[in-house]
Amino acid sequence: MDTTKKGDKLEDQAFYVFESQIADDCFFSKREYCRIYKKKGYYSKDREKDIIFDISVEVILPGQDRYSLLFLIECKNYGHSVPVDDVEEFFAKIQQVSGANVKGIVVSTNSFQDGAFKYAKSKGIGLLSRLVKNSKSQVG
Repeated sequence: MDTTKKGDKLEDQAFYVFESQIADDCFFSKREYCRIYKKKGYYSKDREKDIIFDISVEVILPGQDRYSLLFLIECKNYGHSVPVDDVEEFFAKIQQVSGANVKGIVVSTNSFQDGAFKYAKSKGIGLLSRLVKNSKSQVG
């Protein structure tokens, strides 16, 4: 399987997990306030164009026309642990498109290197590893 298909497969699995959590009202906000997207772009002033994120969840409170909270999710389908560089790059992208109203999450089929874990912890980035690869994806 080529790397694009491999990545798309993990993104589909992660999307299913987050979509299910939202539908079951087990996410950080009520389901009626959540909008989930695949490959949505968010404008970067630094690049003067959109940065596309694998998955995003916008929490839009009643009466608002813009999200109040944004979850940006990066998927890594590697045969090795995720290095710190990938987490640092993801954090830099997050900072380009958002203010203080964002939560970053990295999803991986593998573990995270110690440096990646420490960096994510220091920046408040969520780490989710080892999605079970079956029709009912679960967090393991």
